[in-house]
Amino acid sequence: MDWLRELPGIVFWWGWFMVAMLAAGSLYAVWWARRNVKALAEQNPVDVSDLSEGYHLVWGRTVGPPLQAPLSQRPCVWWSAEVWESVREPGPSGIRHVWRQATQEESDRPLLVGDGRTIAAVWPHSATIVSSAWSDWRGDSLPPENRTPELQTEGIPGQGIRADAQGTFGPRYRYVEKIIPIDAPLFALADVTRADPALYEPEDDDVATDDEAASADAEFEPWRPEPSRLGVLPTRDAVIAEDMSRAAWTVSAPKGKPFLISISHPKAVSAEQDLGAQGGLTMGAIFTVMALGLLWVRFGG
Repeated sequence: MDWLRELPGIVFWWGWFMVAMLAAGSLYAVWWARRNVKALAEQNPVDVSDLSEGYHLVWGRTVGPPLQAPLSQRPCVWWSAEVWESVREPGPSGIRHVWRQATQEESDRPLLVGDGRTIAAVWPHSATIVSSAWSDWRGDSLPPENRTPELQTEGIPGQGIRADAQGTFGPRYRYVEKIIPIDAPLFALADVTRADPALYEPEDDDVATDDEAASADAEFEPWRPEPSRLGVLPTRDAVIAEDMSRAAWTVSAPKGKPFLISISHPKAVSAEQDLGAQGGLTMGAIFTVMALGLLWVRFGG
């Protein structure tokens, strides 16, 4: 191991730092997964009509609003879309093609879930979507030519997109789209409060009739938001208010506790999280031993 002791300090510490970061990342993933498992174990599923204020495991079926995913155009109640573009960049062995994120967007309307008697509005912002339906495919145009990619209902899209090597003659774009379908079983581990429709009442100018809007356009051209790269416009306040008027409860991010949303049963999610924690613990232990071993060889061997 003399070569390790003779390495320049900056090279040694850079390598050691990378190993230490892998160890820390693995152990953090273990803590995060076990925290989720513990939080799920402490809660029983509660039907929407039996909710009360507080931290609950909300259980029901999705009832709206009906949306359309921007990449596949599939009907859904929530979507998240990422587009990655193949770009050329210099590498150790010359020019290479790698994926770089071109855009990432998510639906901005509340997700409505019910049990046939009562409806709750789930705001997914900052939630961990533990499981959803998803597609991961490639093509040469934006929007994609292929609007019917295979829909997966188990697992998650492939990881390591940034480091995914791309051949010179490969497709230009990679599309990753997640959706929550209409009439899907859904649970949300989240904070529950009574819905207050007054909070979502739109401004007067947002509820103008089509005739009023046409008259206004004749006098001057009002500011309008530009569509995103996927052609998506922000939802008007009046539409959000209409969504929220259907809900008796608001389900949103809690403070200091896990916020999970899934179309899989909580028991299946707990089993998957526990399995991930076991794998993370093994990897964390390996990288920790490697980091300590490097220090021992460098300074104490």
